[in-house]
Amino acid sequence: MATMQIRIDETLRNEAAKVAQGMGIDLSSAIRLFLSQMVKENGLPFRPTNEPFYSAGNQAALRRSIEQMESGQAVTRSLDELERMAN
Repeated sequence: MATMQIRIDETLRNEAAKVAQGMGIDLSSAIRLFLSQMVKENGLPFRPTNEPFYSAGNQAALRRSIEQMESGQAVTRSLDELERMAN
């Protein structure tokens, strides 16, 4: 058996360990499972995505919205009001 060392953000490691624990396995077993699936599928065992929600532009817009809400500048509307405005 070989030993593998990687550098990884501590928060990411801890969160991944919690997920693995919730599945009834330890983090080392989860990583071995990932590598086994990678070999079996001859590629990543998942499809990487570029989730647009996390784009820089969207994150900036969300920050501005939060700042407006916290400073009392937000305008709230009910769903009925928004539907009337759309029509």
